[in-house]
Amino acid sequence: MTIDYARMNRVLPGQKAALTRAIKSGDPAKVKAACKDAVRVWNEIGAWPDNWAHWQIALDDALGLYSTLRLEDL
Repeated sequence: MTIDYARMNRVLPGQKAALTRAIKSGDPAKVKAACKDAVRVWNEIGAWPDNWAHWQIALDDALGLYSTLRLEDL
């Protein structure tokens, strides 16, 4: 599989903005949806960004202390 670095550079700023909007909404379902969409695109591209943990942290914060949902499970 070839990694599409150009596509990653194009989509990542929009994904960051979508995650920020979802976090600010206070709606855990929106955070989960933003994370799920990002993971889908990263898997299509063939690589995850270096800052993938920002999405995991947002997911953990939105779903609560006892959530065990991991990005790779979305």
